[in-house]
Amino acid sequence: MGPSYEECRAESVAMSLCPDYGILEIFGFGNGKQDINGEAGDVLYVCYLSMARAGIAALQYWDPNSRKWGQPHMQARFAILKVFLEASDFCELKSTKDDLSDLTIHLDRSKIETHGRPAVNTFLQKLQIYKATADFEAGKKLYEDYTNVNDWYATKLRPQVLAQSKPRKVFVQANTFMEADKVVLKEYEATPEGMIQSFVDRDYI
Repeated sequence: MGPSYEECRAESVAMSLCPDYGILEIFGFGNGKQDINGEAGDVLYVCYLSMARAGIAALQYWDPNSRKWGQPHMQARFAILKVFLEASDFCELKSTKDDLSDLTIHLDRSKIETHGRPAVNTFLQKLQIYKATADFEAGKKLYEDYTNVNDWYATKLRPQVLAQSKPRKVFVQANTFMEADKVVLKEYEATPEGMIQSFVDRDYI
């Protein structure tokens, strides 16, 4: 079915497993079923909200000229955003401005278990059935429908995504070296120059 299809299956599985409160309890977050507004509920909410945000941010990887996606995992996240939006009264995109510059995601955490997760499970089941039965045409149509970028996304939302996008974060490794009898930590700016200097100093040290 292609790498993007597989990425979507993997991302959907993650969304399906997120509400497993037994797993959250293993990590000491408690039982979200007892209090969806507690720590376990916060973890669950952030998982779903961050996926919805990723689906919007994914639009910067869609090329309006070729109408193709540049990165498979971004295409997959956009599909899952569409799944969230289709779930009744679960996830909405709202804006008070015509240019969508104040667009916000409204996701009802109390409906993750009853609306969000079932929607993801239904979508995931379809993906899996088409793959398992080698129904290429049906799988292709389903996935293309969910990853289709209509005019609203292309001409209204995507420009704002590009306008508000931030440069990719640069992770720069610090170095340690001896100064007399002390171990000193040297950190660097999160810039290309800082990354180069970190490598230079590491070689020197």
